[in-house]
Amino acid sequence: MTRSHRLLAVVQSAALAVGVVSVATATPGHAAAPAGAISSNVEFVTSLPEMQTAISLNFIGDTMFVSAESGVYSYDVSNPAAPKLLGALPHYIWENEDVDVDAGRHLLFVSRDPRGFTSPATTAFPYGAVEVYDVSNPAVFKPVSVTLLPTGHTTTCVGGCRWTWTGGPATSPADARDWGFGRPLFGLDMKDPSHPVQCAHPLDTNRSDGTTSYSHDVQVDPAGVAWVSGDGGVRGYWVTGRHRDPVDGKVKTAPGCDPVPYTGGGTILGRDETRGGLMHNAWRDMNAKVDGVKGVVLYATEEVTGASSCAGYGRFAIYDLRGTFHGEGWRNIAKTHFRMKQLSTWTPEGQAGSNGCDSAHYFTDRGDQVLAGAYYTQGTRFLDVSNPRHPRQIAYYRPNDADTWAAYWHKGYVFIADNARGIDVIRLTGTAARVRSAASAATVTAPLLPAGRSLADIGMTRDPIWDWMCGSPATLQASQASGSRSIP
Repeated sequence: MTRSHRLLAVVQSAALAVGVVSVATATPGHAAAPAGAISSNVEFVTSLPEMQTAISLNFIGDTMFVSAESGVYSYDVSNPAAPKLLGALPHYIWENEDVDVDAGRHLLFVSRDPRGFTSPATTAFPYGAVEVYDVSNPAVFKPVSVTLLPTGHTTTCVGGCRWTWTGGPATSPADARDWGFGRPLFGLDMKDPSHPVQCAHPLDTNRSDGTTSYSHDVQVDPAGVAWVSGDGGVRGYWVTGRHRDPVDGKVKTAPGCDPVPYTGGGTILGRDETRGGLMHNAWRDMNAKVDGVKGVVLYATEEVTGASSCAGYGRFAIYDLRGTFHGEGWRNIAKTHFRMKQLSTWTPEGQAGSNGCDSAHYFTDRGDQVLAGAYYTQGTRFLDVSNPRHPRQIAYYRPNDADTWAAYWHKGYVFIADNARGIDVIRLTGTAARVRSAASAATVTAPLLPAGRSLADIGMTRDPIWDWMCGSPATLQASQASGSRSIP
């Protein structure tokens, strides 16, 4: 019996042990808006506090799938004001930070990094994993497969979910290839999700000025380009069709296990250039324009790495892809240290609704240059980026007890995954609520606010190397071996 088969048996046994519940009853939500700073054009709808430790969400139709530290859950959100719990599969998951689904085949993918398997948690465990569940009945999470990989933190569908790409932190002992603190991407061919086949070689290597390092997450744009963010920058790959490789000039077929480079490259880091940050996630807006040119605007978030003040915290950034279409992000970057042109940045520091600063995390796009972005303790921020050189805030939602990891648009509502509060459901009102009218929405002005609040106040622990970049639960940090790195 292989390790993967033994692990699948354990997961299946766990699913049977907890009964893979089917509930189909109204979930009691909180109808009162929380204390905090909420702009007048944000309407609080409800919250699901039982989803405390929520990390990421995704949707198949009106079914919302929740990935939390305590397990995976499904909700009927056809009525956003009264979500109904459908099913649950409790088991410890760290971190599955960007849970993905295959809507066509009704599959749910769970990514577990090395810290998600052991107690006490440690990167000394040498494997991550990708778990696949059949959710054709959303009340039941039916295990399909488990595949061990050298890492695991985020798993993303590419090529219409024919493949998955998984990135994440390093394991111990250090890899013989001297890959540094993180890992490149590891691909799985999901043609048969019950028997995934690992790609023959790792992907997105040599990303940080010629050094193979941490590939953190992947977002796929409407053209099918997979944008890989991580240490050193953002690079886009073709994963289907035939395309010219800008590095060697040859036309090639681009399967998910052997993608063809497209564009992108190194990024200018934050205001504190010597400390910099990890490029957390990124995507291209196909409809956005800069100087009248479409298809060259790249949005990205940068997480803080070891900052001691607001000046070093991560931020949302907008880059110009022009000048990157000839392989500049791959060719001889160990010598050129190629960097994309940065058009602008935005942070909550000094903005309306803010009482301090915090690092940028996941953003999502409504489809009309209005973004909903997560800033941990600084909550959810709504930005009009119709002018990519001058992003501006048009609404905000910052509960006093926020630890916001991601905000997702769904049929006019925004579902917020908050690791302290659970799931909040809100929506914009007035001019900001109307699609394609954000440019006429007013820039919100800053009110007087109370003093800032530390992540320590909500049970998180500062990492000795990575600071407050992605505050880890105190119990997890305390259990890590001396000198180990906590990776976001």
